[in-house]
Amino acid sequence: MASYFLAELMGLSFILIGLAGLIRPKLLLNAVRDFDHDSFSTLGIGIVTMITGVALVMTHNIWDGTWRVVVTVFAWLTLLKGFLYMTAPKSLLNIQRKWIKNETNVRVAMVIVLIIGLYLRTKGVAY
Repeated sequence: MASYFLAELMGLSFILIGLAGLIRPKLLLNAVRDFDHDSFSTLGIGIVTMITGVALVMTHNIWDGTWRVVVTVFAWLTLLKGFLYMTAPKSLLNIQRKWIKNETNVRVAMVIVLIIGLYLRTKGVAY
């Protein structure tokens, strides 16, 4: 049951994030561009993201070759992102800035996020 719940949770979250990013791409663009890699908030974001990732991995670490692997991959990516925010924030932010360098890239990324969200949402409501 955790797979379905997490698929719904991630799916709906990705849908909302994707829509928000499509509606206001400059907000995301400016947030990534202006984020300070040496601030206390970076550490806080890293800690919260890492704890969330640990909780997700502990709850859902399923590698069965089905759609559930998608949930597991995002759980591990969340854990990794939190760890990188704490250990190598400048490198992580540089990668993000390369991906989110203009509004077109933001829109493409948000469409991908939206598609993944729709996929996960359909899997989550299947139970």
